[in-house]
Order: sequence, then C-alpha cells, then structure tokens
Amino acid sequence: MVAAAQTPPSSSIKVAALRGLPILGKLLDFRRDRLALHDACVRAGDLVRFPMLTRHVWCITTPELVQELLVEKEASFKKAPGLAVYGKALLGEGLLTAEGDRHRRERKLLAPAFSPRRIASYGAAMVSLTERAAAGWRPGAALDVAEEMMHLTLAIVGRTLFDADIAGDARVVGDALTQGMEFMVDRLSLPLPMTWPLPSNERMRQVVAQLDEVVFRIIAERRAAPGDRGDVLSMLLDARDDDGSSMTDQDMRDEIMTLMLAGHETTANALAWTWYLLTQHPEAYGKVFAEVDALGHAPTVADLPRLPWCLQVIQEAMRLYPPAYAVARQCEQPVQLGPITVQPGEVVMITIRGIHRRPDLWPDPLAFRPERFTEDAIKVRPRHAYMPFGAGPRICIGNHFALMEAQLILATVARRWRFRLIQHADIVPEPLITLRPKGGVHVEAIAR
Repeated sequence: MVAAAQTPPSSSIKVAALRGLPILGKLLDFRRDRLALHDACVRAGDLVRFPMLTRHVWCITTPELVQELLVEKEASFKKAPGLAVYGKALLGEGLLTAEGDRHRRERKLLAPAFSPRRIASYGAAMVSLTERAAAGWRPGAALDVAEEMMHLTLAIVGRTLFDADIAGDARVVGDALTQGMEFMVDRLSLPLPMTWPLPSNERMRQVVAQLDEVVFRIIAERRAAPGDRGDVLSMLLDARDDDGSSMTDQDMRDEIMTLMLAGHETTANALAWTWYLLTQHPEAYGKVFAEVDALGHAPTVADLPRLPWCLQVIQEAMRLYPPAYAVARQCEQPVQLGPITVQPGEVVMITIRGIHRRPDLWPDPLAFRPERFTEDAIKVRPRHAYMPFGAGPRICIGNHFALMEAQLILATVARRWRFRLIQHADIVPEPLITLRPKGGVHVEAIAR
C-alpha cells in the first residue's frame, strides 16, 4: 500500500494566474460557466490565482495541496462567503455552516446518529421506500429519473432521519431547496446584502418560511410524542451538551434543514448521474443486473459486500460528476500554502471535479470505468485524488449513510427495472451548490 501522499516541495507546484476584466475580474466567467472556469484552472496549473471583484481567489487543482488546506492548516481558514454568509439564510447555524467550537459541538452531538450500527438500522427502510416508489412505475412509462430520485431520497431522509412521512411535502421542500441553492450561487458572484429590499431577498425569505413551516411542524409533533424511534431526531431531542443543556427548537431546525439538503440532494444527484451513465454503457449495466440477480432476493445491508460492482459504479459516477464539485475556504490570517502566502480575505477553492478528471491521476479521465475502484486500484491512488465527500475535520458526516443508501437503491431498482435513455440532447451538468443534470434524465422504464 502506498503511504499517504505528502505535500510536495514548493518547487514542484506549478503556480499560475488567469487574467480577468478590469474591476469585474472573472465574475462574468463565473456566472456564465463555472465549470469551464474550473477547467481553465486545471489546464493552467496546480495553484491558480484569478481576480473576482474586490478579492482574489486561489484555485487548487492537485490533491497534494488539499492536505494542507483542509487538514494541516484548516484552523487558518473558515467557510467561504457562499456558505458562511448566504448559506446561513437557508441553513442557519447547522453543521454545514457553523464554525469553530460550535461546529465541533454539533458534530459531536450528531456523531452517534451516524455510527455504523445506527446507519445499518436504516437499511430496511431505504429498501422498503425504494420498492414502494418503483411499484408506482409502469412498463413503457417515461420518467425523469433525476426527479424520481429526488422524491425517493427525500422520503428516505424523512423516514430514517426524522421518522416522518414528508411525501406530501416533497414538492414544496424540493422546490424550496432548489430556489435556496440558486439564490446562494447567485450571491456567490453578486454579493449583495441580505438586508436590501430586493425581490430576490424577499423570495429567499419566502422560501425559508415555507421550509420552516415543515420543519418546525416535525419538531412540534415529536416533542408532543417523545421517545427513541431509532432516528436522528430522537438523538437530537435527547442530546445534552457538556453543561447539561439541550438543543433549542432553532438549533434542531438548523440541523434538520442541513440534513434535508445534504441528505437527499447529493445522493439523488449521484444516482441520477449513475443511471445516465449506465444507460450509455450496456456492458456495465449488464454486470449490475448479474450481480443483483445473483442475490435472489431484495438487497439488505448484510448483502452489500456481495454487491461490489454496484458500489464501484456509484463511485465512478461520483468521480465524473461529484455532487459536491467544489470546496472553498476564506483565509483569516497569513498562511503558507505550497509555495505562496495566502493573505487574509483571499478565498481558496478546491475544484473537486477538476481533480477527479486530471489525466495524470485518472488515465482517460472522461471514460466511465468502474474498475478504477477495485480495492487494489484504491490502494495505489494518492490521498485526496478522490474526495466526493470532502476531507479533513469537516468531511461529510453522512458519507457512509449516502453510499449505503445509493448502493441499496441501485440494487433494489435494478431487480425490477431497466432504464433506456429517451432524450437526444446531451445532458450537461448544472452547477448549483450541488452538480445536477440540467433538465433531468428522461428514460423509459422497462420491466425486467
């Protein structure tokens, strides 16, 4: 096994700069095509600087510097404004936006809910809800499988994390979260104050009010009927800080909102891209069917070791189309990063999608090859060459939950259905806070 990658000598890091327009910098490029800007950074070097309005952004395109930013020197950085400022309008002080001691406290409170034993207990519900969703499809029916996965994963979040049936709220919640993400992305490139009387700010307040109505209703119902139901909300209701204090309704609201966004949006996107890629690669799709059929029954958590190809397919889909396609931090004090010194106020961005597509790390990087994720292949790959869940102390707390969920959904659906892509235009990624297939993934459902 190759030892963990060490930060290379500064002289081996290629530093480059991209020019921008006067005053605007790369603002228009960012708004028009963020992924093209990321790709330009990858082509330019390992650590690339470009102007953005009044600040400079550094873009990391190589895994070696990820260790420095997210692990070794993470105390010198905080979340970038996209989440630190505008994300809080939607998510409050949840795990995704909180900093410092508050983040450590919340992660400690949530950790038991994502222990291996607790996660395994969610498996039966994941399979049951998937079977219920798939039973509603009809042979020959046209489906937007991206939308179907959004509804399914939201139902799974509701059941496993909150023991609540939020199917009736699925469209309201899904639409509101989409509008919230669009608002955050817009504010990334046009940082206007939330206090200004703008139509976009008013729409955002309405979105938050819609979501609050659902979330506070769930909390009130559970407070009225307490007890451990085996879900995350049970743990939040019973959680006590070191001083014995419990979480307020607002604290729980912020965590629920964060888990609803992170717990269904990312997995749904990963699955949508997985179905899209499988429809384009019949040999890989056939191996999924063979692996699933060999079980002879609906998959369970205990069967996951017998479904390695299903997992590899999902992992390769997340390499090509990582739902969380970038991570950004803002510098708080002068700090050495590779050969350069980052100044306070400067933003450092990691293009996860760019790293996942570097040809020196991934031969023929645009090809769909699930065999890249065999145990032997993983062992020889540099650390952080693959990081769909981030890295360091803030790595996604639900990464094992998400992988188990995706693997069980893929296997459960593949037992009964094959999808055939029916749209003719290429599907392009839409970079909101997560990487969605723009316009959905339209397929014909074929009974097996």
